Amino acid sequence: MFRKPKPTFNLIPVLPKNYRSICLRAIEVSQDPKVLMNKHLITDFSDQEKLTQKEIRECINFEIRDGNVGIMGFHDHPDEMWINENYREFADYCEQQGWLRIEGPAS
Repeated sequence: MFRKPKPTFNLIPVLPKNYRSICLRAIEVSQDPKVLMNKHLITDFSDQEKLTQKEIRECINFEIRDGNVGIMGFHDHPDEMWINENYREFADYCEQQGWLRIEGPAS
C-alpha cells in the first residue's frame, strides 16, 4: 500500500506575548478553524471556556488549523510557538500588534 505524503510547510519561530489575541486572529483568518488543545477539539472560543491566556499557557499540545492545514501552534511549551510560513501576513500582523515577536526565518 502506498500512502499519500503529508503536505509539508516551513515553520516561522515566534515568541508569543498575548496567546489569546494571537489565537483569535488565527481563527479569524481561517476559513474552517479547528482548535486543538491537548488533542481535544475546542469549539467555544469565548473567554469563559478554555481559550484563555491561563489555559493556553498551561497547555502542552496546541494547534489551530484551517481545515487540515496548521496555521500556528506549539508542542511542549508555549514559548516554542510556530506559525506556518504560508500565513506570513498573519505573523506580521500579530507582530505589528505587539502580540508576538518573530524569532527568525522560516525553516
